[in-house]
Amino acid sequence: MAVGSATSTERNIITVLAVDMVGSTRHIAACDPDEAQAFLDEWLDHIRRSVERFGGQIVHYAGDGGIAIFGWPTAYEDHADRACIAAWDIQTHREATGPGGDPVNFRVGIHSGLVGLRKGGPDAIYRFDVAGATVHVAAKLQQESSPGEVRLSAETAELCRSPLELAACMTPARIGNRLIEVYRLNARPRDVDHNVVARRYQTAIVNRVNELAALRERLPRWGGRSRSIALLGEPGIGKSRLATAAMTDALTSDVRCCVFYGAVQRRVTAFAAARALVGDLLVAGSLSSDDHVREALAGLGLDAGDRKVLETLFVVEKSPPRQRPSDSTQTQIGRALVSAFLALALSRPTLLLIEDIQWIDPESRHFLKLLARANTLQPLCILLTGRPEALNDAADIAESVIHLQPLSRPDMETLGRQLWNKDRPPTVLARALDRADGVPFILEEFLRSADATDAISGQSLPQSVESLIHARLQRLSPKIKRFAQTLSLLGEEVEVQLATAVLGVDIGELLNALFELDRFAFIHPLAGNSVRFRHQIIAEACANTIPRDQRREIHRAAILAIIRRYPNLHGRYEQLAFHAEEAGDAEAALGHLWEAAVEARRNAAASSLSLIYDRALKLIERLGGAAEERYVDFGRLSFASMLQLGEVDKVNMHLPRTLELARRQHRAAQVCSVQSQLGAVYWFEGRYEEALQVTTEGLKTARALGQPALIFSNQAVMAHVLHGMGHVDRAIAEIAELNEMLTGELETARLGTPASPKCTVLAIRSWFMNATGQYEAALQFASRALGIASREQDQYGEVLSRITMGRNLLMLHRNDEAVECLSIGREVVERNGYDTINANLTGALATALTRTGQPQQAVGLVEACMDSGMHLRTGQMEVCYLYAGYAEALVRSGESERGLSALDHALSIARTIGNPWLTVECLGLRARLLAETNPEAPGIAEGLAEIHAICGQYGIVAWDISPPVAPALDVSRHAFSPGRYS
Repeated sequence: MAVGSATSTERNIITVLAVDMVGSTRHIAACDPDEAQAFLDEWLDHIRRSVERFGGQIVHYAGDGGIAIFGWPTAYEDHADRACIAAWDIQTHREATGPGGDPVNFRVGIHSGLVGLRKGGPDAIYRFDVAGATVHVAAKLQQESSPGEVRLSAETAELCRSPLELAACMTPARIGNRLIEVYRLNARPRDVDHNVVARRYQTAIVNRVNELAALRERLPRWGGRSRSIALLGEPGIGKSRLATAAMTDALTSDVRCCVFYGAVQRRVTAFAAARALVGDLLVAGSLSSDDHVREALAGLGLDAGDRKVLETLFVVEKSPPRQRPSDSTQTQIGRALVSAFLALALSRPTLLLIEDIQWIDPESRHFLKLLARANTLQPLCILLTGRPEALNDAADIAESVIHLQPLSRPDMETLGRQLWNKDRPPTVLARALDRADGVPFILEEFLRSADATDAISGQSLPQSVESLIHARLQRLSPKIKRFAQTLSLLGEEVEVQLATAVLGVDIGELLNALFELDRFAFIHPLAGNSVRFRHQIIAEACANTIPRDQRREIHRAAILAIIRRYPNLHGRYEQLAFHAEEAGDAEAALGHLWEAAVEARRNAAASSLSLIYDRALKLIERLGGAAEERYVDFGRLSFASMLQLGEVDKVNMHLPRTLELARRQHRAAQVCSVQSQLGAVYWFEGRYEEALQVTTEGLKTARALGQPALIFSNQAVMAHVLHGMGHVDRAIAEIAELNEMLTGELETARLGTPASPKCTVLAIRSWFMNATGQYEAALQFASRALGIASREQDQYGEVLSRITMGRNLLMLHRNDEAVECLSIGREVVERNGYDTINANLTGALATALTRTGQPQQAVGLVEACMDSGMHLRTGQMEVCYLYAGYAEALVRSGESERGLSALDHALSIARTIGNPWLTVECLGLRARLLAETNPEAPGIAEGLAEIHAICGQYGIVAWDISPPVAPALDVSRHAFSPGRYS
């Protein structure tokens, strides 16, 4: 039947729809030929639209009807559902009559099964080369149906994922010697959700009653609330099986379903999962133009800031310069993606399934955490699956976690009886149960192997599950075996187009092979545009059968295919690095990791950048001296991000060697950059003398090089160090000098800083002046900094300005204004994820709340900060401020003992790092709180005496605490600023 020369011949299980108009001859008997043709064209067009709306294709017209197929050439797993919906829509047209006034009706028959397909000629549509009876069965059902009726076979009904309203026909259809069980379709099935869920499992779930009930109870429903839950367990324990059952239930309830599968090749590609989810909903794939993406984003009603962030992610031409860090934080990007996802998906209840959370990149996990806590118009259920080691990540996102345990022996026996024919030797089943140890997947593999090889009771089973898979792999034809092996190296889930390019075959040949691999239970039925192995264990076992040289050849082919297929490699560098490393090209792998690191830095993906750095170190170690320059480059690129994560120990481990190598390589700029970073680490830890030495040397080099960015980074850190050492006047002088430098173009240049340099120096100066008692003047500098931040829409600069402004307002007893100022700052911090500054701001706000009569709220604020671990990801000075604010709030809440203990901790930090100003602040607060709770405490006099000594030594001015302390001690001789503590 094919026209022209056949270019490909395929076999696939699809669904065939046969349709015929009832009494078409009667309708057109008295018509003019043109009128008759117009009548038939109108109704054939109605049939075509009904078919194509659900992904089908008319492959043959026959006068007043035709044959349509579903599941080819686009391989829909739910082809049977699609055919049934299309058939119902064909029948349920608006009431119409033919030219003679008779009603227009159709007969429709549907059957699913294996067919032969081939394409005739390069531009021809797919046609049947009938090698099976599927098309004849569909035609037979159509012929036997009544006018206006849809008949379908039991095979089609069995393949349908959605529940069908059917009535059994009394008489089966007969094709030759074969009897076909037939049903009548009595209602339209639910529309197909285009988020395809593979029909993976043919056996019923055994036990797991409580777990399945918990999932079903959390499924999103109209009028319900959003939920999140995680399923954790060892490989093969049944996580995906349960998740699929929950998704199947959701799809029958008009719930939108979105799915993302974690992949080992994407675990440090920043926002890989989040971008895929939003990108699929935006239809922002490789074939979408930038203009299309912009139009789609503009139609979501997002604010301008979110839209700008999303354009940076999805519009190629708007990517920032290569090494410039993003102006957006991880949280800002995550929130923008959350806003887009909610706008795109949450028009109805939605289930989001994330498989293998242990392989989801850290930034996407942050996205999921934000999404789980977002306010939604419709209920959203986030369902995670993962291995036990992902517990912390899962618990950070989900409100509840279910740990799947191995099945009991009786439950495994029940599962075994479903899988194992009762007529087969029971000893084989018994031995398989012994070996499976309560893991369903392993039992399935043992029994599948035994079944395929006709194992009998006396025959020993293979020694491991992997050997079972190897044995099954050997039973494939050499060609199909090669396909399975190649796919296994490309990943647990592989894009169809990438697979065809690496294998060097056309789509038809690949689909034919996938049908065989599905039949042998290596992969799931093809769903959408990806091939997915039934389990990672299967993929790993197949990969392990490939010799080293052949493996490397496949990995090299994968690299070429990726580069040729994706002109824009954003989000692909980690994948390329994986294949290059496996191909034995460590140098190329390191190059791809460098691009991945640059991309991670550009996307403010600190967690992924830290993980990429770890991988790069292993490659650098393998390459030896030839990669020492890369060691320096990766360090310079990564250390600032690591400090944001609080990974001070890790940075400390590598910074000295990075500095040594940069010096040996005579790379002055790199040396200077590393010196500023090392100085920042020392400052964070309170190692002020070392910090001063290294930044002094760095500043000298920076000035010799004449590079403003390096001058700024070294001199700003040096100023902070001097302030920490108590040399406040010198610190202010350094900042004033930087301010003088920032003129002309430098006034608005970023210079590699998270905030505008001009805003930064003004805010820092205000902060330093707080230690001199010049609160009004300091407040003016903070106001100027805030004005610059507002004008430049610099949110990090706004936070810096508000913290120092709030501290100075507190010193001036303008406590209500301080609460307002710091509360706004905290909102900006929370919204944008400025974690390193959170503890400082929270401590200040706690103090302000306490002094306005809200100590309980202040306690809750600090404890929430501590519970989130923010105080573990910042410097010691910030932690000291947090505990000081906590102490005052606790005492004013009536918990004096806890409050004074917290203050002792703050004072211990101040003394340990040798910070005179912090020590004075903590001593003054302790004297005040002791005077309120125990006026006779000897610590009051001792503390005030120490304050007097420190202030005299360093020339700093302590805040006035005299009124409550005066009865206990004459404080007139101490260097307190005038005013009243309140």
